[in-house]
Amino acid sequence: MKRHKTFLLPPFLVVLFAAPLLGHHSVAATFDASKAMTVQGTITKVEWNNPHVWIYMNVTGADGAIHVWRIQVAAPGALGKAGFEKSLIDLSKSFSIVVWPAFDGSQYANGRTLTLSDGRTFDVSDKWPQAPGSPVR
Repeated sequence: MKRHKTFLLPPFLVVLFAAPLLGHHSVAATFDASKAMTVQGTITKVEWNNPHVWIYMNVTGADGAIHVWRIQVAAPGALGKAGFEKSLIDLSKSFSIVVWPAFDGSQYANGRTLTLSDGRTFDVSDKWPQAPGSPVR
């Protein structure tokens, strides 16, 4: 009986510790890295939630219409540790962000590099284990 329990312990531990890794979705499965683009506009709302911060941005399209973009960036804890805080977002100013757009063509994207109105640029991508939020040089 003791041998039976010992035999089952390693597979159980592998499943226990690997399961959380499966919960994080692949950025490449939803967003097209080959079509990086820059979106510029006014941030209207920021949802500082786990597992990702969401930025909502009003962008004027080529047709003159306002399009609302929903942009996923790194987790709040990772952004905060790297010095990127909520207070850096001024909802009255224009921002630009390099994004990977969604494969489905919607105004949904994964943020890569955010440039503030004062010219400071931050890596806000969801890269692991590299810390996001670090100023880009």
